[in-house]
Amino acid sequence: MTKNCVIIPCYNEELRLPISEFEENLTSQNSLYFCFVNDGSSDGTLNILNKLKNRYPNQIYVVDKKKNAGKASAIYTGINEMLKLNSFDIVGYLDADLATSIQEYERICTYIHPPIEFVFGSRIKRIGSHINRKLHRHLIGRVFATLSSTMLNLPVYDTQCGAKAFTSKTAKQIFNEPFISDWSFDVEIFFKFIHLVGKDKVEEKAKEIPLESWRDVGDSKVKLSYSLKLPFELLRIKRYYKKKFK
Repeated sequence: MTKNCVIIPCYNEELRLPISEFEENLTSQNSLYFCFVNDGSSDGTLNILNKLKNRYPNQIYVVDKKKNAGKASAIYTGINEMLKLNSFDIVGYLDADLATSIQEYERICTYIHPPIEFVFGSRIKRIGSHINRKLHRHLIGRVFATLSSTMLNLPVYDTQCGAKAFTSKTAKQIFNEPFISDWSFDVEIFFKFIHLVGKDKVEEKAKEIPLESWRDVGDSKVKLSYSLKLPFELLRIKRYYKKKFK
C-alpha cells in the first residue's frame, strides 16, 4: 500500500479548519497521513491540532513552529520533518481550508507512477467541473499564471494551485533548501524541478491535472496589495535561480 503524507500549513485556523472532513477521511482509510504545521498561530489552532492527534495518533503528526514564518516555510519544514521518517512514498501539501478536497488530492496522486514524479492540480473552470472562485482572485491568478508560464517557458496553466504532490525522492531534492519567497514559492518549485530533470523532461515527469472541484473558502491571506508586487517578485525569483543554476 502506498503511504502518502499531506502537509497542512496552519496559521490562525481555529475557525477555518474543517476538522470533520479530516476526521471522515482518517476514519475511512489508513493510507493517508497528515502533518499539520502550526505556523506560530496566536489563536487556539495548536490546541485543536493536538486534540486531533490524540484521537488519531497513528495518522497525525503535529509540528509546532513557535514563530510565524509564512506558508512557504511551514510547508518546507513539514515536508522535511516527514522525509526524515523515511516512511512515505509520496509527500504533498494542501491548504488548511481544504479548498482542494482530500478526495481531489487523492485523485491527482493516482497519476504518480513512473515516469511521473510530480503532480499538481489546476483550477480550470470548464463544463462539468465545479470551480468556485471569486472573480477578482481569478483575474489576478490568471495574470500571475500567465507571467509565470512565460517566465518558465512551460505550458503550465496554474502554478499557484495549493494541491501538489511528489515522490519522496523528488521531494528530497526540491525541498533541500528553503525558498526565497513566501506566497510565490510554487514558482520556485518549477524552477527547481526544471533544473532537476532537465527542461526537455519536464512534461514527461510532471503532470498538471484539472480539478473536478475547488472552492473559494473565505478571504485569501494574501493581501491585495501584494498582487501589485507580483511582477517584481517573479523577476526576483527568476534572477535568483538563473544565477544559482548557471
